[in-house]
Amino acid sequence: MQIRPARREDAAAIARFIWMAESEMVEFMTGSTDPEASQAILEGWVTSPIENRYSLSHNLVAELDGRPAGSLIGFPADKQAGLDTLLINDIRGRGRVIDRLYSEGEPGTYYLSTMGVDPDFRGRGVGSALIEAAEERARDLGFSRLSLLVSKNKDRVRALYERLGFVVSGDLQIGDATYFRMHRDVAPAE
Repeated sequence: MQIRPARREDAAAIARFIWMAESEMVEFMTGSTDPEASQAILEGWVTSPIENRYSLSHNLVAELDGRPAGSLIGFPADKQAGLDTLLINDIRGRGRVIDRLYSEGEPGTYYLSTMGVDPDFRGRGVGSALIEAAEERARDLGFSRLSLLVSKNKDRVRALYERLGFVVSGDLQIGDATYFRMHRDVAPAE
C-alpha cells in the first residue's frame, strides 16, 4: 500500500469516498439527494483552484492494487472558516440561506475532516495507514494534537478511532445529527 498526496486524476474517487463517509452532510451541502449529482459537485470542489476544505492539497490517498483504496482530508482546524468560503458561496448559489458551516475541529489541532475507504479494500489497514500518514503531516506542520468528529450512530467507526488512540472529548450537534468530538495527541518524531 502506498499513501501519497492526492492528484487531479484521483478527484472522482475522492468525491465518491467523501459521499460514502458523509452522505447526509453532502446532501445538505450540495442540495441533491442524487449520489451522482452530489459527487459531481464534490469533484468540482476537490479540483477547484480556490482552496477549500476538499482541495487536493488537503487530501491523502491510499493506493492499493494500482487504484485509490481510500482518502483522508485533513487541515488545521483554525483555517476551517476560510476554507469553507467557496462552499458557502456555492451553497448560497443553489438558493439556500447559510451564513457559515459549523466549526468542527478543536482549535489548535490538525482536523481530520473526512475519511472514506472503498468497500473492496476495507479490513486491510487502509484507514489506519491514512491516519498514521495524517499524523505525520500534522507533526511536520507543528501540531501536537489531531481532532475529528464521529457520528454517534457509527459505533464501528468510533471503535476504529478508539483502537488508534483517540478519546472522546465532548459532543457537537449539527442539525439533526449528534457527533462525538475525538482527539489524539501526535506522537513525537522517532
